[in-house]
Amino acid sequence: MRYSFDFHNFPCLILFGIQVWLGTFHRLPIRSLSNALVVVVALRILMVTEWSPSIYGGVASQVKLLSKWLISRGHEVCVLFKEGECKCQNAIKIKAVLPLDYHIVPPSIQEVKCAIKRIKPDVVHVHHSFTPLSLIAVRASTKLKIPCVLTNHSLPPTNDINHWMRISYITPHRWLLKPTLVTAVSYSAADFIRKFLGLKGEVKVIPNAVDTDEFKPYVPFNLREDAILYLGRLVHRKGVHILIRAMKHLRRCGIRARLIIAGKGYMEPFLKIIASNIEDITFMGAVKEVDKPQIYAMAKVFVLPSLAGESFGVVLLEALSSGTPVVATRVGGIPEIIKCGIEGILVNPGDPIELGEAIKRILSSPNDWLVMSEQARRKAVERFSIDRVGKLYEDAYLESIKEADKHGY
Repeated sequence: MRYSFDFHNFPCLILFGIQVWLGTFHRLPIRSLSNALVVVVALRILMVTEWSPSIYGGVASQVKLLSKWLISRGHEVCVLFKEGECKCQNAIKIKAVLPLDYHIVPPSIQEVKCAIKRIKPDVVHVHHSFTPLSLIAVRASTKLKIPCVLTNHSLPPTNDINHWMRISYITPHRWLLKPTLVTAVSYSAADFIRKFLGLKGEVKVIPNAVDTDEFKPYVPFNLREDAILYLGRLVHRKGVHILIRAMKHLRRCGIRARLIIAGKGYMEPFLKIIASNIEDITFMGAVKEVDKPQIYAMAKVFVLPSLAGESFGVVLLEALSSGTPVVATRVGGIPEIIKCGIEGILVNPGDPIELGEAIKRILSSPNDWLVMSEQARRKAVERFSIDRVGKLYEDAYLESIKEADKHGY
């Protein structure tokens, strides 16, 4: 941890000297001393994530975005990961105990602990609660007496929360996950992790973030392609098969807009089969990060037809920031992001007719589209920009350091 000094307040200089003499100055909250002598300039932060920040996925993209922002603020950031590859200088790959690049395969406990000891972070930020690496990193941080922030990014893949609560009692997570501070990306994710881990304290809700300088409404309505966009993994719980069935309804209603499906997943062959008899459905495959802003900005509607397990949906933020109205389902944390009739329309999951009608409503009314587009961009900037979310995490790190000090860390 590094410090800068403001000598305008001379009495604080005397206080600082006393703190140095007593050895009590090593962890001072930045907010409480912002008008005094010592201001914490930088923390050494260790991000722990199952997935490389260079691969495709919501957690990976958030780790990458947050790390980049923290570095721009003067913090020192290192990323510890297990799955995938990353050529970044500040990234360290941990090997799995078996030669399998899959998240359920645990890493070496000793290797994780040694890496944390070598890095000597002021705070460890563990992303995602349910991988072996997460569990091991939290336990290692606790044993090394290093403040640890755990962020829950997920909800169960089904809507039966009670089933997962029963399972929690036989998993090691409830008994071994004891971080200094717990955060979640949505209130639904916070409620789930609180119950799953049996937490008695507060779970702070810090939403996912978007780079509003990168994702912008580059293209006005009259120049946008008459296209509907889905961007994400092609797995069952994402409900893309429901969206394809909704396209049949739209064709019967005379809507000729093209459906663009961007992403990869095990459902892709099946989705191509059921889409084969519907005209103007394009499968783009995986898209590069650099191409995503233009793809969002060219579409008139973004659709997220998830069936379950959607704790937040980073793609929603990217669409909002691009000024693209959204049609999404009322599952998980989605209603916390999208207000029906304001930035888009919410529908019940699994209903292709209702989904199609919502898409038709937005495509058929340029005036409604313009209002929703402006509201979408405004919400992204005001609530979900990386500048706002990053500062919330800075506060969380400092709170975890303060809390750890209370327990003699």
